[in-house]
Amino acid sequence: MRHLRLPLCVLLFTVGSALFAQDFGLLISQTAVFTDMDYAGYTAMAIPWFAAPLGESADMYLSAGMGAEYEYERWKPLPEVYRFELVYNPSAGLSFSLGRLSFRESLGWVMSGLFDGISAAANTGGGQLNAGVFYTGLLYKKSALISMSRQDLSDYYDDDVYFASRRLAAGVNWEKTSVFDSQGSLWLSGVCQFDLNDSDAGIHSQYLAAKFAAPLSGILNGECGACVEVAEETGIQPRAAFAFSAAAQWQNLGSLQDMLVLGGRFSSGDWNDAVTVFSPVTGEAQGRVLRPVLTGIAIAEAAYTARLHRTLYGEIFTAYLFRTDTVTYGAAGMDLSSGSPLLGGEFYLGLAWAPFTDLVFNLGGGVFLPQRGKAFEDDAKIKYRVELAAGFSL
Repeated sequence: MRHLRLPLCVLLFTVGSALFAQDFGLLISQTAVFTDMDYAGYTAMAIPWFAAPLGESADMYLSAGMGAEYEYERWKPLPEVYRFELVYNPSAGLSFSLGRLSFRESLGWVMSGLFDGISAAANTGGGQLNAGVFYTGLLYKKSALISMSRQDLSDYYDDDVYFASRRLAAGVNWEKTSVFDSQGSLWLSGVCQFDLNDSDAGIHSQYLAAKFAAPLSGILNGECGACVEVAEETGIQPRAAFAFSAAAQWQNLGSLQDMLVLGGRFSSGDWNDAVTVFSPVTGEAQGRVLRPVLTGIAIAEAAYTARLHRTLYGEIFTAYLFRTDTVTYGAAGMDLSSGSPLLGGEFYLGLAWAPFTDLVFNLGGGVFLPQRGKAFEDDAKIKYRVELAAGFSL
């Protein structure tokens, strides 16, 4: 027994240190959405999370959720694994990750979210480099938001399908601050994805993206970005697609800690045998009410946010949406004989109340006015969207 005392003491000290270093918590979230066409949806989730070091050079993080979703007058359970990450740091400025990881390319609207795979990050050449290889077929479809093909859209609206489209994706990012000894920052990205679905019309694509941001004055910042895509569809010769964006941001205009943002995005449509519709891997909603993805869509928008009180924030958002072809985007009430690119305008108001750091309420609502465009029928109804969300963390 005397020979076992030292190993036991070392083991108890190691386990005790790990237990004290562990961190865990619980997030409870609820979201209710009401829109036109008598749609009502409600989601409630309980999301426990756990983090702990694994020795001196590794860490682990795990979060998962269990809840329920109400949609189209029926309830269904909603289990989901969120971030699950094992991180190994062999040296300063170098790390490797394995699991369900967060990845975002430089623009944020080509490929963004959680993905299953491996990644590496390193500080090099005065910048930061990260790269990863990922699989999407085990993600929950409504979190992944992958809608690159007709099959993807069909599965998205099929209640019997839980998982997202099966695709293999890889991406690399390089971020450089203080470009040319200025206050500007540059982001460069390369992304590729390969369709692994059992389909006769597989879609593969590659992307090169770049963004540049810099302060223009003491309160004014500007940024611009662009992406070029090469799309390869079974039975069709490769075609090019593109998208670009620009925005200006004014901060602290008055005593309310407010901010005004003006900007827009444009994506190519299905134009000819050489240029096709831009199709990002993950679909980020453009606008707050109509909410199309950046596929054959353009948008000009303005947003004003202000801190109305120590615990209350407000937002005013307005936008005008366009379509860049007449075949890609469709919605209820559209005039099939119209060739106009003008979809219409929308207006949205939002409030966020955080009485405590671990309790947040969000309320937002807005309308889309199809009569402000020419792509919808003359008697098309006004579209609306109301959202109420609450989050509580323990």
